[in-house]
Amino acid sequence: MIRNLLLFFPVILFLYSEISLYPEALPIPEIPKEDVGFPLPYYSPITGTFAEIRNHNLHLGSDFKSYGLNGHSILATFDGYVDEISYSKLGYGLSLNFYNPKYKIKSKYAHLHSFGGGLADLENLRRALLLMGEKEGFQIKLPQGLFTSKKGNPLGKTGESGSGISHLHLEFRTDKGIINPLFFPDLHQKDNTPPTISSLFIEGGGLPKPLILEAKESEKGIYLLYDETGNQIKQLSLSGKVKIRLSGYDIIRSRNKNNVYGMDLFLNGKEIFKRDFSYLSYEEGTKKHQFYDVNRSSLAPPVYFYHMYEQPKDWKEEGFSFDLKGESQSQEYILEAGLRDASANRSYIRITIQNQTPNGYIVASTVGFGKKVNSKDKNLSFDVSKNESTGNGKIEIEDEKEINELPFSIPKGLVLKSKIYKIESTNFTWKGDGQGELLTAVPPTNKDSLFFWDLSIKKFSSLSQKRKANGFSFSLSKLGYIMVLEDMSPPSVSPMTSLARHIELPEVRLHCFEEKYYALNDVGTGFRTTVELLLDGQTYPYEYDPDRKAIKVTLPKSLYKEKPYLLLEVRAFDFAGNISSPYTDLIVTSGWKKDVYASCPESE
Repeated sequence: MIRNLLLFFPVILFLYSEISLYPEALPIPEIPKEDVGFPLPYYSPITGTFAEIRNHNLHLGSDFKSYGLNGHSILATFDGYVDEISYSKLGYGLSLNFYNPKYKIKSKYAHLHSFGGGLADLENLRRALLLMGEKEGFQIKLPQGLFTSKKGNPLGKTGESGSGISHLHLEFRTDKGIINPLFFPDLHQKDNTPPTISSLFIEGGGLPKPLILEAKESEKGIYLLYDETGNQIKQLSLSGKVKIRLSGYDIIRSRNKNNVYGMDLFLNGKEIFKRDFSYLSYEEGTKKHQFYDVNRSSLAPPVYFYHMYEQPKDWKEEGFSFDLKGESQSQEYILEAGLRDASANRSYIRITIQNQTPNGYIVASTVGFGKKVNSKDKNLSFDVSKNESTGNGKIEIEDEKEINELPFSIPKGLVLKSKIYKIESTNFTWKGDGQGELLTAVPPTNKDSLFFWDLSIKKFSSLSQKRKANGFSFSLSKLGYIMVLEDMSPPSVSPMTSLARHIELPEVRLHCFEEKYYALNDVGTGFRTTVELLLDGQTYPYEYDPDRKAIKVTLPKSLYKEKPYLLLEVRAFDFAGNISSPYTDLIVTSGWKKDVYASCPESE
């Protein structure tokens, strides 16, 4: 059976197409919305939404909460058959594509624990592939109609493969693009709360530097604007071309700050811009810069500055929201910008715009500007001259900051070995990684490393870097503070107490084995994934789980017949040469003695 199936494994191809902004023009299959059902047997909150920024790509699906447990049934969202199965240790993990041939639409389920449900032979196929040596991954295109199912029938089990946190990732795909799951009514979240607006970002308009006004809710869905001193702003003077960005997020039924479903912009009651995230072509799914100011956005929490204008696709011209040039001087306009969710809840801000040259906003003089800049002391350089970019502004580098003036503190165990430099931009955004170099007075050691404090998420984040004889070279796509720190802090090992007592539900639990997880942590250069692990003084095998950033130790429960206690010791290492104190865990095996384990194999 397996040999015959392997003849049907062509490589899957994706088609690309353009996209219109308005739902009535979208290339979405005409499947009746009520024919698309919920993917789980319980009504789960969405914890991650369509078109959120995930590192260097857009999240082209919705994440459904599984409450920390693997093993919930996933249900067919419509009638059809399994079109493809795949497995990878990162990314989608174990996934399944389910296809409806009538409407030519497929649903993709990712991060699964296993297949099965009503398709037992599909789970047998998965196990056979793993036994055949495909543990690192596989992608199998299945024969048409081999595994069929009806809407609402179980197809597999939720898991955490490729993700680190147990949840279900669901996508709806066509041959031309991907549909937002919230487009379908049965997947709506019974949401009565409109999106939250955080701030209004204005560039151009004659302003010498961008203006950010904080938004505060005055009543449900209605926001007022305030400047940095706390004064309410009801009117602004602007002239010429104006770019509007609006930052915010949507809280649905979970605590997560999610991406909004749509946005709009009105001038004197006339709609001048509208975007809905109900659908994206495959091509647009790779171009997040069309929708967000990436250098001012973040993954955690996902609060973006949404472009309230169309960005030209060739990047040779600069987009804008409206142009006041040629209009009557001193004429007033009512500007309204709004964010919407999938349940048609809307939040908005309103402000009066007067067509005249603005005043009162003075840009401070700074050292170094343009697309290729240096710090005042010439030790830090940063270059985005070869990157696609928007805005006619500049990058700036500030140095000589006093420690007590910084918005962060240096973690304990790390020692400052350089000046702290701030990289920021004014009316300028670049695409991809800019290239930089930081020179040091003495050659850096293996304990020295570049550290980056991200302005958007307000915490230290990873930085691609290379140690050199005279300093460091690095790649950077965000704005924030960069510095050299010496890592004198050893890594640490701790039990994963945040996991559910049993991460798997009974129907998918391995009853003959006990799994122990020990988290690895390091505040400095990062921990190595190889550890020293001893069980009763003897080296014992383990597996590093990149999703949980932990090591997994699998113990046969039949050991209770041999020893009432097991002493486990773990020692971790970091890239700076620091070694952790040994973590010891005294494991009591008497609780494993149950009749259900009577048939478990004896340990060797």
